[in-house]
Amino acid sequence: MKINQILAIGFMTLAFACGKSKKEVEKEQAKIELEQKRLAEQQELERIHMEKIEVGKSKLRIDLTNELERLKELLDQENKKMEEIGRFQLGRSSTTKEKQLNDQSTKIRKLNDYISNLENEISLINLRETFDFQNTPEGVINYLFESAKNHDFSKLRYLCDPYGENDGDVRGICLVEMQPKEMQNKFAESFKNGRIMGEAKIENETAKIEIAFGPGSDKLETVGLVKRLDNWYLSGL
Repeated sequence: MKINQILAIGFMTLAFACGKSKKEVEKEQAKIELEQKRLAEQQELERIHMEKIEVGKSKLRIDLTNELERLKELLDQENKKMEEIGRFQLGRSSTTKEKQLNDQSTKIRKLNDYISNLENEISLINLRETFDFQNTPEGVINYLFESAKNHDFSKLRYLCDPYGENDGDVRGICLVEMQPKEMQNKFAESFKNGRIMGEAKIENETAKIEIAFGPGSDKLETVGLVKRLDNWYLSGL
């Protein structure tokens, strides 16, 4: 504070020496103070923004860790089933046994792949990226359609509300990249022919956009979005 006062006095002294009137000096000083106030408010908003992002990361980490534990328990159960299938069973043909073993092996392999993808997703939680298409609600929705067309799901994880206040349906979309192929294909089929129906309805920091989706673009849904600082994110379906 003392440094600012010294600078202000120095500025006024210099201004008077340059021939400016007291009124002009006071006007310029008011502009400087207003700009300082604006910068302080912006810094405070950014500080709060970053704190809420940390809360969002914590929520996501807890949810994914709980899911990881559930899947590992399920994997243990399936491995035990595999052992049971491998044991001798009176009256069961070798062909039947082989089919059962192959089916169970496939199930275990898919579970292991899913667990690996989930562990990788947890490791990426601290990464944050923003993109130009997030400047508008329409940009986010159109990117959603493009990602489905191109089967490129790498940026979807960054489209969820960073504060973690989105619903479960949106969370499923954002985490498509870690899902099994069947789920990825289902997402692509649902949104690759999607289109926006009318203009976005924006109110303060939220927006709603009606879309047509599905293989024949014959299903209607309203997508909710939220603005965090300068970027738009998915919040609800």
